[in-house]
Amino acid sequence: MQTKTLLRIPVFQGLRAARLGALIRDAETRRYKRGQTIFQQGERADAVWVVVKGWVHLVRCPSPQDGAHAVVLYTITRREVLCGVSALEPGRYTASGVAGTDSTVVRIPGADFVAALRQEPELAFRVLQLYAQRIRLMAEHLGGMVDPVPKRVMRSILRLYRQFGATVLVTHRELAQMSWTTTESAIRAVRRLKRRGFVSGTRGRLTIKQPAAMQEWQKSGNDHLP
Repeated sequence: MQTKTLLRIPVFQGLRAARLGALIRDAETRRYKRGQTIFQQGERADAVWVVVKGWVHLVRCPSPQDGAHAVVLYTITRREVLCGVSALEPGRYTASGVAGTDSTVVRIPGADFVAALRQEPELAFRVLQLYAQRIRLMAEHLGGMVDPVPKRVMRSILRLYRQFGATVLVTHRELAQMSWTTTESAIRAVRRLKRRGFVSGTRGRLTIKQPAAMQEWQKSGNDHLP
């Protein structure tokens, strides 16, 4: 079962049967309910995680004395690998992995993953490509933090739209973390988007009705909703 699962993951496709066997030898399939923590910030980073079903938020929590809000650094979707960098540089998790939906993941011991990278150049190259893409997207995300809250929230919604389609399961709190703002500000921004007819939805569920218009406004450079 785990062999077939890994073969569906783009970075593992084309691996030799013996290498796949070594990866799944001590691998574990785990299931988490939405909101459950998969791994905790500050814990020893000793594993790589493959998202088989659902999606997982990487959440950075500030120390209590900082007085800041938790933020979502990145959202990992189905058939993606998580914490590959942590396996290369053993230490502590710098963020928590939180299930954004009911999720199924495969836990691969970090040592097994590193051994595969050393022996499989194509795998190493694919992992480098994956993390280069994530770094670029995170840089774009950080660059947009100077934008007004409605624009940041809209950008987060559009990112979810591209990943999951027109209807997404997301709470105001999650949107706030993804947009680096407060829950109250995210609620106000969503209300404005609803009034403009861009989105609709109920608690915990959002439907994107006018993605093209939203994307056009994002590109316009206008900070005020049309």
